[in-house]
Amino acid sequence: MNDQKTQKSANMKTLVNKNLITLKCVLFCFLSGIGCIFPFLPMHMLSVGLDRGEARLISAVAPCVAILGPAVLGCLIDKLSVGRGSTGGTPGPSGSGRLLRVVTAVCLILSALFYTLLLAVPYTERHEARRPQVLFMCDADGAYVMQEVCKEDMTCNRWTGVKSGVLAVGSCEYGCADENMTWVRQPFATTTTTSTLSPMYNSVANSTAPTVNFTTYDDDEEDFDVHPPHLCYKGECQVYMRHANRLRVPLSLVAPELPDDNSTADSDWCTYRTSGPQCIVPLDQLPAEAEFGECKPAVRCQVLDPYDEPDGVLADAECRLQIGDPAYTFTVYLILRMLADIWPTAALALLGAACVIATRETSLGRGDVGRQLAFGTLGLAIFPPLAGLAAEQMPETPYVVPFVLHAVFMLIGALILLFDSHMPLSTPEWWWHTSTGVLAMPMNTVRRYGAETAAVFAVVALLGTLWSGIDAYLPWTVLDLNGTISKVGLTLTAGALPAVPALWWAEALVDYIGHSNVFITAFTFYTLRYTGLAYSTDYSWIVVCEVLEVFTLSLVWVTAVLYFRHLVPRKYTTTGQALPVIAHFCIGRCIGAIVSGMVSLEAPLESMRSVYRALGVCALLCAAVYLALYHLLLAPRCAARPVAPPHHLLQASTVDGQLNGRGLNANGGSNGTYSPMRVYHEERSRKGHFRY
Repeated sequence: MNDQKTQKSANMKTLVNKNLITLKCVLFCFLSGIGCIFPFLPMHMLSVGLDRGEARLISAVAPCVAILGPAVLGCLIDKLSVGRGSTGGTPGPSGSGRLLRVVTAVCLILSALFYTLLLAVPYTERHEARRPQVLFMCDADGAYVMQEVCKEDMTCNRWTGVKSGVLAVGSCEYGCADENMTWVRQPFATTTTTSTLSPMYNSVANSTAPTVNFTTYDDDEEDFDVHPPHLCYKGECQVYMRHANRLRVPLSLVAPELPDDNSTADSDWCTYRTSGPQCIVPLDQLPAEAEFGECKPAVRCQVLDPYDEPDGVLADAECRLQIGDPAYTFTVYLILRMLADIWPTAALALLGAACVIATRETSLGRGDVGRQLAFGTLGLAIFPPLAGLAAEQMPETPYVVPFVLHAVFMLIGALILLFDSHMPLSTPEWWWHTSTGVLAMPMNTVRRYGAETAAVFAVVALLGTLWSGIDAYLPWTVLDLNGTISKVGLTLTAGALPAVPALWWAEALVDYIGHSNVFITAFTFYTLRYTGLAYSTDYSWIVVCEVLEVFTLSLVWVTAVLYFRHLVPRKYTTTGQALPVIAHFCIGRCIGAIVSGMVSLEAPLESMRSVYRALGVCALLCAAVYLALYHLLLAPRCAARPVAPPHHLLQASTVDGQLNGRGLNANGGSNGTYSPMRVYHEERSRKGHFRY
């Protein structure tokens, strides 16, 4: 009976390790803070006035810059943590774990700071462009283009130098021009359609009066066709004929002379002179009521599609009402977002290393990394919908609460790291690879698994691409399906709740299934997720697809942490945990944001569904290729036969088990054999009954 009580007490002590409580709290605060802000960032970019194209650019650029965080800090901590040389000794101050705690705390504080600064980005507003009417008139001195003044700000467009392009015209008429431009503004007697385009007559002039051959038509049009308007520009004349519905006139607009604010004295029209073309108007074609000497012969034409014509001289001259400076808002947001994304990405790598170190995984047992992550995932399940619900209660400033909650959680996590000096982050003695002593493990006995590390890195990056293809713009999809901000937060809850029990038993599950099989399963479930999203018509389907995230993100992430824990030498633990972060949440996130951002801005929902279908097919192909390559080619080659260990390594295993608080038979797997290859590869391999 006493033995049973002792065993039960030991099991309870193993289940609840008091030394790891503060680490669990830090993970809870970190993931709660991430959950409060991550799903709302795509919507916040639109709320400050950025368009979806600018938001996609920011979503793609920020992860690239975020690589600096885990890459630099991971290598720096590993370098400073080596506190002794090959002759032995004790770890330096950084080996106690203080450096890791302090740097992680700084990352959390900077994350809170820079994301909060996003609330201070100046607001901008761009209304839909209004297309004012455009008129065209031409005489022997040159041509004039008239545009209605923009009523929003009563200004005219102005540019530097001369602006060249074309202007499509039709339904030209002869008449008399005047200084007040009253004739050109009068309604046209007849109009023409623009649905049919006819070829024009062109002539290159070798003299001031080019010779043109043309044909006459019906009697009522004979005079106009015999003496048609000639629009000459740079020695080339185009002849307008009544049967032709469209004529593309090349011209160069001269910047108007306006005050510094571009305001115009004329409250209705902006008039632009051109450096061409000139119009040749026969005098006998002027109206009969015009008196000779008081009439300036001219031609006016209706302007067709001035803002849509290819190479149009007025293609960007619509009236736009803007509040603030869109370019300035975009630049400020981009810079702050790039700086902000560095710190949580770095903190994720450092916390992954802290989990690996604190759980004291040894060659004889597993370290329960998944249980630490499971506790933190609770925050990811609880707070995003609460933050979204609070945002809905503040329609004027909806994103203040999520950003403030993010800052609060990050600061709490930083305080725990700074003041808890008992967190077990000191490096175990046997982790330091030296060439002497009873715990020595010469580096030449450890095979370099660079090729396998690179392969796993590529697989994790590909999985990160598929993850970002959904999560980067999923909030927009929810809103397009008439969802709310709180429903956007619930999508994270749907994916995080099933992840809690899965992560709790993650190491045993990954041990049973095998690392590569977990990755193959993830590709398969991405196919299901993308297929469901491609054909989803309401919010409930999105929730169902998000539940499957436990297979595509949660198990993938813990598998990557465990895999790199064994692939990378112990003295590079932090760098090893930075690799999956860089692959999944930096490189993969960037590529996924680019791929899923290639949608039509006019029909974003339908276009996004097409992208989902394409990525679903890609995920299925990846699963099939990975399955075939691994089980037919790689797995048979990776199996290694056990070899007898050196005597001093067998002693090291004994001490190692004691350091872990367990005997050699704690997991029932020690049989006096040593197999380095089996540490790293799948199938028939064991490191504490752990399969690779």
